[in-house]
Amino acid sequence: MLYTGEIVPAVTWLPIIAAICLYRSITSPLKAILLYLSVAVVFNYAATISSHSNNNLPLLHIYTVVELLLVIRFYFLMLPDKRIKKAIIILSILFSCWAMMNSLFVQNIYGFNSYSRATEALIMILFGMLYIIYTTKDESNEEWSSSPENWVNAGFLLYFSGALFQFAFSNIVSAHAPAVFKMAIWDIHATFVLIMYLLFTVAFLQCRRYFF
Repeated sequence: MLYTGEIVPAVTWLPIIAAICLYRSITSPLKAILLYLSVAVVFNYAATISSHSNNNLPLLHIYTVVELLLVIRFYFLMLPDKRIKKAIIILSILFSCWAMMNSLFVQNIYGFNSYSRATEALIMILFGMLYIIYTTKDESNEEWSSSPENWVNAGFLLYFSGALFQFAFSNIVSAHAPAVFKMAIWDIHATFVLIMYLLFTVAFLQCRRYFF
């Protein structure tokens, strides 16, 4: 619990602090990531506080929609194709409606919203791959590691790819797997989150060359 409940959430502050220190030099897409991280911190601490006395899963149902809208904004700002931008807007609306319907009528709000979480992961993987396709086509792009946005995309791709099957089968595992196995899965999930935050930190630190 120390690792998943305190250490990993605390690491969220690393990219936030880096972004605040270098705020004048970060791009609009990176500012979208800063907003995402700030909201994630609020939800993490709210979930931790509510877990002491109540079931905090209703917060996850809300956060799933909020997270997708905040993350997909990064891709909206980064992907130049107008058709993709239009698709992002439509998909954001459809997903929000689907997630709310799922929480109200399909999966209990006091249970894990596996359908919505898995769908969100698939959408994020799709746009992560689209980002790679578009940046690869742009021959004028600088070296991969020097682009802050590439590090962000790598973080999202790693996290959502690693979490996809956990999201999809979480309720089945929760109902049938031994407690030790369930704890191991959540530790792995927390590790993916940790790596994503560290990659975001690298992304913001890349902006130092524009700041100094």
